[in-house]
Amino acid sequence: MLTGRRWKVATVRGIPLYVSTSWVWIAALYVWSEYAYLTRLGPVVVGSSEALVLAVVAAVLFFGSILIHETAHAVMARRLDLPVRSVTLVFWGGATETRADARGPLGEFLVAFVGPASTLVIAGVFWIVSNATSGVASGLIGYLAWLSLIFAVLNALPGFPLDGGRMLLAAVWGMTKNRRTAMRVAGWAGIVVGVAFGGAAVWMIGRNDFGAGVFFGYFAAILITTGRSMEGRIAFRDQLVTGRVTDAMRPPPTAVPATMSLAEALDHVLRGTSDQAFPVTDAGVVIGTVSMSSARRLGARNPLRPVRDALIPLNQTPVVAPTETLDEAFEWLGGRDGLVLDQGVLIGALGLRDVEQWYRRVIEGQSSPTGFAALPPRPDL
Repeated sequence: MLTGRRWKVATVRGIPLYVSTSWVWIAALYVWSEYAYLTRLGPVVVGSSEALVLAVVAAVLFFGSILIHETAHAVMARRLDLPVRSVTLVFWGGATETRADARGPLGEFLVAFVGPASTLVIAGVFWIVSNATSGVASGLIGYLAWLSLIFAVLNALPGFPLDGGRMLLAAVWGMTKNRRTAMRVAGWAGIVVGVAFGGAAVWMIGRNDFGAGVFFGYFAAILITTGRSMEGRIAFRDQLVTGRVTDAMRPPPTAVPATMSLAEALDHVLRGTSDQAFPVTDAGVVIGTVSMSSARRLGARNPLRPVRDALIPLNQTPVVAPTETLDEAFEWLGGRDGLVLDQGVLIGALGLRDVEQWYRRVIEGQSSPTGFAALPPRPDL
């Protein structure tokens, strides 16, 4: 994911929530802009300290609505029994890591649909609250209602990788029974919507509305760039589909018994490995992973506790099956190393370099594709 550095701030029902450095900056900018607006109203309307409190509350409500949007994606994925690795708040909104396409076109459609649908509901809630209050607070909440409505509509537009573009992809996939055709249609739709955004950006800048112009220009760049790259990605995936995970995987990493003490694990396996995660096994079955940081947090207090007490849930680690095609596995890995499990038993590992080595070895006479980056995360709003 193109999120930069990120920090884990909470875990909600087993799903880790992260915030990225880009989100911290945009959150600070939002608070400052709201504060500047409120202070311009004058001290008779709102005092300086009250303006700061209202600005922070508005920011909490705004970014809370984005979190609800992402949570809706995650909840729907969980209802479809799909793995959810994480939710990350970034400067464009948020990104939920899941395998929506694993449940076919209907699953992909539903996971994408609940995002803008939840934002639309939030807009309605803000509108009701705004009408039930008065004064400056009513104005701020009313503004959040309009902002949520605009974002819900924008995110539902049929331009990949927006949620609307993913819904279009799922619909075409269901009708044609061909996901690559659906990807191609979604890519071209993204270009069309992106050109429209670009035209709107130029028009707004011409009217000296530079903030809106930059915002629409950013969306235009994302949509057009993603759409133009779709053909190359389809061709690349068509090459990867000829291979299976077993063809490219490497030997598995060292497994750590769940009953081993944290002191032993730190001394014999984890020390000097930075934040690399190692599989944890119980009776030969992988039940999660453990890293230096997860073991050290608990081990510093009680080094005799078993490794299972410092376990990182398996749904937070990329896991692929040996029979999966490389194009499916490659997209899910997202540039990370993953474990290859066969009915819970660890048989190998797979990462970006392994896929690249397979490509160079098997696709003879072909030049290596530029970069080996997974499909971009959805810029959820």
